Amino acid sequence: MSISLYRKYRPQNFAGVAGQKTALEIITNSIAKDRVGHAYLFSGSRGCGKTSVARIFAKSLNCLDRQDFEPCGKCSNCTAITAGESLDVIEIDGASNNGVDSIRELKENVALAPFTSKYKIYIIDEVHMLSQGAFNALLKTLEEPPEHVIFILATTEPHKVPVTIRSRCQHIPFHVISPEDIYKRLEQVCNFENIKAEPEALWEIARQADGALRDALSLLEQVTAAGDITLENVEAAFGTGSRPFFERWIKTFRASPDEAYINLKAMFDGGASGARVFEEMFAIVKDLWLASKWQKIADTLGNSAQEKNFLKDEAKNWKPEKLHYLLNVINKILTQSRQGIKNDILLGMFFMMLEAPAQIPEEISIPVRSAPPQPSTPQPVRVPEKIKANKANVIEADENLKENLLNKAHEKNFLIYCALFDARPYEQDGKLILDMEHIYNYEVLRQDRNSAAVSKIFDSYSSVAVKFGAAEYVCAKFESTEKKQTSELSADETVKAEVPENSETPGEIPRSEIPAFEKFRKELIRLHTRPEVILIKHSEQEENTAESEAAAELDKEEEKEEE
Repeated sequence: MSISLYRKYRPQNFAGVAGQKTALEIITNSIAKDRVGHAYLFSGSRGCGKTSVARIFAKSLNCLDRQDFEPCGKCSNCTAITAGESLDVIEIDGASNNGVDSIRELKENVALAPFTSKYKIYIIDEVHMLSQGAFNALLKTLEEPPEHVIFILATTEPHKVPVTIRSRCQHIPFHVISPEDIYKRLEQVCNFENIKAEPEALWEIARQADGALRDALSLLEQVTAAGDITLENVEAAFGTGSRPFFERWIKTFRASPDEAYINLKAMFDGGASGARVFEEMFAIVKDLWLASKWQKIADTLGNSAQEKNFLKDEAKNWKPEKLHYLLNVINKILTQSRQGIKNDILLGMFFMMLEAPAQIPEEISIPVRSAPPQPSTPQPVRVPEKIKANKANVIEADENLKENLLNKAHEKNFLIYCALFDARPYEQDGKLILDMEHIYNYEVLRQDRNSAAVSKIFDSYSSVAVKFGAAEYVCAKFESTEKKQTSELSADETVKAEVPENSETPGEIPRSEIPAFEKFRKELIRLHTRPEVILIKHSEQEENTAESEAAAELDKEEEKEEE
């Protein structure tokens, strides 16, 4: 059985790693300056080289003949690590060993000294798959491991790693590998394997890999099984439409839309994914739109020489506005394609949206919302109609009066204070008029509770009126609680305030003339002087007997108290 290309051509030193310049600079400088940390967290998308760099890092630290920061690859430690047989470099799959027991076993072995190397290195792949209990068990060991232990954690989802773990590691992000770097590596592999490959075919594989070099090598191996690496074989293997196909389709769509429809339908009939097709279409139309707006940008889009020439030549035939509209249509279809709609429906919706602008009459324009015009001069204060009728009585809003009212309301009632910001106050015949600009504040102040509060705050005026336009509301006059209670007493309950002849204190009302007060006094004396009587119900006859005896006893006590 042959070895897969991505395993066969896995980099064995830092020079062989593609597309990770920044991450490699951090690691190699720490090795060269002998400032290696005790824990690292490698994060990045799939196939970008996290695990490969972790193994090279381990070889470099334990190499017996290291040159600067590169491992020799020939010593016993390097060959053992490459073959996966080193007892001092332990790789753990976080997805399958994510329990607390696995981490406890790791902690028991951490204290053991390395067998033949300087460091004992633990590489935990997919560390975000560990359970919360496993992370808690690892926390203390990760924070203060023995001097001979180094942890290297790798993950594709660093946000799922608890912050307590991330804070104890040096976080080194790995970036998506560019199509140019993937193309160069594919070209090297084809030369080593004596595989004939067309440059455009390798470029298409690099784009389809979506930034993952491992995926690119797997796709290369898949196409190799069909023969030489040609663009035709690549398109047949992927079945989703290549970049050259959409270049031809763009030219056809510009000249003959009906033929473009037939070509796109044939692709869907061949089993292409709707989402993938419109993603590729969006990418090429986006590049074409940018090239039509800025001619120099075509050289910076990371495309091959042939693709750059296509963008420069084809952009001359398109207006940026039309390409922008086409991008909007593709974006809407992309959203629909992810909802499980059939491909023929998507194709029909796509061309229907493209024809929509031709059906809209030119005289119809989309209204643009604009802010209402601001008056150049401040609007005059609105004066009530009654005052406006008599010019001699016209009174403008007094700003000093408003400031005094606000200060007074701020101390008493904050709600009234806020509502008065909308008022234009003025005085009229000893009355206070609050002319409100908005109906909301008018409705707030005319509520019973708030109107009484307004009257209480501004009790120096004979009355307070709240106005809004032609509507006017006079606030209820505030009355104290004692006055209100007195006014609500009935005639039978009213106590005569006449002074009796035998009263020693003038103006004092005898308690004997207040039946309610006397009854209340007796009840208090009874509760404070005698213990509670607890009645246990045995039967209805016994209960009635007990109640009658208790009532008789109460009557006797009351008679004694009166004597």
